[in-house]
Amino acid sequence: MTTMHEKKVQCCVCGKKSNHKVVRSSYSHGSSDLDTRPSEMMRSTIYYSIKRCPSCGYSASDLSECSGDVKVHVESKEYQEIIGNKVIPKVAASFLALSYEKQQTHQYSESAWAAIHAAWICDDKNKQKASKECRKKAISLIESANAHSQKMGDQAGATEVLTIDLMRRAGMFEQALKLVEETKTKDIEEIILQIIAYEEALIESKDIDSHTVSEALGDE
Repeated sequence: MTTMHEKKVQCCVCGKKSNHKVVRSSYSHGSSDLDTRPSEMMRSTIYYSIKRCPSCGYSASDLSECSGDVKVHVESKEYQEIIGNKVIPKVAASFLALSYEKQQTHQYSESAWAAIHAAWICDDKNKQKASKECRKKAISLIESANAHSQKMGDQAGATEVLTIDLMRRAGMFEQALKLVEETKTKDIEEIILQIIAYEEALIESKDIDSHTVSEALGDE
């Protein structure tokens, strides 16, 4: 069972206080998706993992914490346009705003994860075009993360597997297959190779749906 409580938080950007729901405890039962999204109940807590200040629009997991030039980024035209985007779900826009801020501070892996979270929200709301664009953005950010030696995961091949799934879900089948072939030549664990083989089969059948790690390993 997921338990939550309400907490008043002071925004570190504008100083205004606002109430936000905070997850006290949760759990997941079952396999995560191939793009790492956990199963329920933890799956639904994504909506409470980011908060937005109703005054200035600052979006973060903890509004009371910020550093460097965050205030400058939040007040920028680009940031305000992101949180003001009515075409995508509000929570997705908050994640994209966080992604933008992390990108400006060269935290590319964190920026990519925020974009991936935005895609999950768009999935839930059946905003297929938006979720596709979020995944494409995440792929670009992962490329930047790779260029700056920032990892998306500790396990060898994890970044590639994640990227392959993002490409497949975004309909980038040709690019995904190319990365599959490149990754298969690397020194990676058998479990990663199994997932890659499953991804390859999905790509060849033009499948853009969500699938789990258990499916890939034949446990379902």
